[in-house]
Amino acid sequence: MNLSTASRTYQLLTRIFDVRNATEPFLPPRAEKASLPLRDPQQPFPRVTPESQGISSDHIRKFLEELGRGGDLFMQDVLVLRRGQLLCAASYGSQVITAPKHTFSACKSITSLAIGLLVDDGLLHLDDKVADLFEDLATATVRRRLKNMSVEDLLTMRAGVIFGEAEALSEQDWVRAFLNSSLKGEPGTEFYYNSLNTYMLSAIVLRKTGKKLTDFLQERFFGPMGITDILWETCPAGIEKGGWGLYIRPEDIAKLGQLVMDEGMWHGQQLISAEYIRAATSAHASPPLELGDFDYGYQIWVGRKSPAFLFNGMLGQNVLGFRNSGILLVTNAGADTDYQESRYFEIVDRYFGGDFPDFLPEDPDAYAQLQNTVTKLSSYHSAPLPLDQKAEPFLDQSFDANDPKAASVGILPVALQALHNNYASGLTSIAVSVRGGQPELIYREKDATHRLPVGLGRPEISQLNFHGNVFQVAASGRFTHDEEERPVFYIQLAFLETPSVRTIKLIRTPEGLLLRQTETPGVPYIYKKLRKAADATLYKPLLLLALGGTEDDYLRYKAIQLISPEISLRPNCKAFSLYMY
Repeated sequence: MNLSTASRTYQLLTRIFDVRNATEPFLPPRAEKASLPLRDPQQPFPRVTPESQGISSDHIRKFLEELGRGGDLFMQDVLVLRRGQLLCAASYGSQVITAPKHTFSACKSITSLAIGLLVDDGLLHLDDKVADLFEDLATATVRRRLKNMSVEDLLTMRAGVIFGEAEALSEQDWVRAFLNSSLKGEPGTEFYYNSLNTYMLSAIVLRKTGKKLTDFLQERFFGPMGITDILWETCPAGIEKGGWGLYIRPEDIAKLGQLVMDEGMWHGQQLISAEYIRAATSAHASPPLELGDFDYGYQIWVGRKSPAFLFNGMLGQNVLGFRNSGILLVTNAGADTDYQESRYFEIVDRYFGGDFPDFLPEDPDAYAQLQNTVTKLSSYHSAPLPLDQKAEPFLDQSFDANDPKAASVGILPVALQALHNNYASGLTSIAVSVRGGQPELIYREKDATHRLPVGLGRPEISQLNFHGNVFQVAASGRFTHDEEERPVFYIQLAFLETPSVRTIKLIRTPEGLLLRQTETPGVPYIYKKLRKAADATLYKPLLLLALGGTEDDYLRYKAIQLISPEISLRPNCKAFSLYMY
């Protein structure tokens, strides 16, 4: 990281953690999250009973139930397939399985497949040097420093470049910044996970084909496989991020997992060579053991103890294939993990890591119980509840945010604000109205008014437009009382295309409203990130300057300030009529 990048990173951190002022990004905010429809996939997998594929319905039911126990996994969606047949699809709580999901780093494996196509076409060799591929941008100094860095080093996370996602938030030209970045060791020697390696692979696809990554894959994979409603975020220069930023339906990413399982074959057509798939799913690097029980291939994780492969994204986005049995599992979640540290992998190995017969006798009763469990896991099976008198303390009133901390508070989870470089302008007021017999949350920020219907008994889905970024949001709520017998309106906003959930608690007090809001992934996850940065030689000075300290209690306090604000609001009954228009 050079001095100018370090300075901008420090300044951005300072702005994000300044809770008395709205965060001002370094780069101009861009509307990159378009509206994505909630609809069934094209070319769906055949639906069959688990028994027809050698797995009991009771076994899968117990698996789903265990994933939902404890709450730490924050499970959202689960697909279970075997030999290209879909045995079960389940969604938890407010989630819907037809929503395209943000895959985070799981999409790195898809970028790898694009590189495999270039290799198959003879347009690229894995020993090609990165500096040669970007010769027009590489100075003599860059060419000397990167003379040994190959495409394979990018694929195996052994490039050693330090410029990463955090620094990219304040840079316009990511390719140039990558090429000019400092190195951590000699390229090709040490595993150093960095999503900008994958971004460079995306840039290579554009260089070699003249087509953006999404367009290239549309021709070769997405079109033939019936994968639709794809959105892949881009850098300021318009190049897909490659290592993150892809939204895709669970069943559609399962198709790409099945493509790997079948060594490049899809419906009798060889879309990518088996040779590249075998190389991509072979171990080429050994990540630290604390990351999990997987080695690393070509942007695909590889099982150390069994022939398994994994597309893995932070917080629990996984496509896990057991090659011996042909079982494929797809999950989306919001757990506080980055790699494979979650107990999810222990559970999965226990249920699906062994051998299974080709088929079992059909068991209609067990299958019916499985279907009943899938229904009950979802919050949409319940009937809506009517408003009752517990809602009265909140209705038809406006409450102004007079608290200085409100300047940095917004309805969009902080994690999504940072991810999209698109920050809240500050909370100004809150009101609750009634529309169609259900409560409607009216959340006004300095530059926008957000109106979200809140379902009682079952979620209500609507869209939230945040500075041009459009999110599908499932809102559910209940009116209750706290331990002091104060009226409470508890609201949960599930951002269906992401792991993020915003929780809002409105507490009616004699003075007005007390707003408490938080999110998941939340304080534990942010604190863990801050603690890791504070222990790193590279980032500790930046963190010390930006936050003013690196002690454990102080870092936790800063995380709570940012993620779980508490704001006082005062009644302003005269202003309520303004919300009706």
